[in-house]
Amino acid sequence: MGSYFVQIFWSFFVLVLLLAGLFLLARYLKNFRIGFKSRYIEIIDRLPLSPKAGLVLLKVNDKYYFAGYGEDNVSLLDTFENPPAEIPGYGNVFESRLNQKISEVVGQIKSGGKK
Repeated sequence: MGSYFVQIFWSFFVLVLLLAGLFLLARYLKNFRIGFKSRYIEIIDRLPLSPKAGLVLLKVNDKYYFAGYGEDNVSLLDTFENPPAEIPGYGNVFESRLNQKISEVVGQIKSGGKK
């Protein structure tokens, strides 16, 4: 009876090791790109908005380009001489809108759900 528990323990241990190895391999391969690497174009940051659209910050030579891409097009949104710390004009828009919505919801809860 004892040998069955030892076999189950070792089987479970090996299964955990395999899963951990697969997890680490997947994390490593996620950052690994196969193919041609450009000497002149570098992707600084990428923000997917949907499976087929997103925003990208590119560095070409010594200029930075902020672009949006979709399924059928790419649009240049802005250019920068220096790397942007934040996109001008958009820094606090999301935060202020989020705070406004939170205030509205809290006000509705306090008033009993009436507008």
